[in-house]
Amino acid sequence: MVDLQDLTSTTIRLIRDYRVRIKKRLSQHFVVDYRLVSELLDAILRFKPKFVVEVGTGLGILTTYLASISKYVVSIELDSSLAEVATKYVYEAGVGSKVDVVIGDGVKLLRGGFRDVELVVSNVPYNVTGPLINSIIKSNCRAAVLTLQKEVADRLIATPGSRGYSRLTVMVNTFMNVELGGLYSPKSFYPKPKVSSRVIVLRRVREWGDEWVVFEDLIRCLFNQKRKLAMKVLRRCVEVCDESILNDLVRGRRVYELPIDTLLNIYSLIYGRRL
Repeated sequence: MVDLQDLTSTTIRLIRDYRVRIKKRLSQHFVVDYRLVSELLDAILRFKPKFVVEVGTGLGILTTYLASISKYVVSIELDSSLAEVATKYVYEAGVGSKVDVVIGDGVKLLRGGFRDVELVVSNVPYNVTGPLINSIIKSNCRAAVLTLQKEVADRLIATPGSRGYSRLTVMVNTFMNVELGGLYSPKSFYPKPKVSSRVIVLRRVREWGDEWVVFEDLIRCLFNQKRKLAMKVLRRCVEVCDESILNDLVRGRRVYELPIDTLLNIYSLIYGRRL
């Protein structure tokens, strides 16, 4: 297994030896910072997972470390040529019997192809950040350890009334507890992206079920007009049942000023859901 402090040379060797063509359209950036990998592994070890799903196998370097701290890893890679390289590398590293590299769309497979996932790990490709987080929520995995664009990570902890407070903020924090980790510059990746990245840890606090589809639709409708008065937007999004009660809840605020607890109360009131 590669020395963590030798990630850059190992990455470049694999790219050279296997003639890997890095695809910008797939947002392919490989981690070469041992501090980042060490932080990911430390966060993962807290959960003591037996079964890990990795989304975005890349060259398979992180995959080998996941196999060393769990019993079984399913690693999903959209790029078939990278999946071939990663498969060879995990066997070269001596952990091939504990890893299945699956060629496919991790966003789709995570939501519909797996059950009882303990932990999802991903150096998230920037082009699928939103859809992947949405799939993590709906997979009902116990936890996730991710590397995200700093801007997206900041949105996950945004407060009501702030610029970053969004539909993503509400959806994630309704179902997961968000913990921020370290901040990493573009130098932590090869090739270098244009933005900094941050580690985040998501821990399940509420299960996803079919009853939450209506809540998701409500939040999407509201935040499509997030700067407008909440009461006016509610009239467009739903058949309002009791405006006097809703007025007490929204108190003249705009959509992006509504706390998550208030949004949950609105959902419960309109649709008669017990939370």
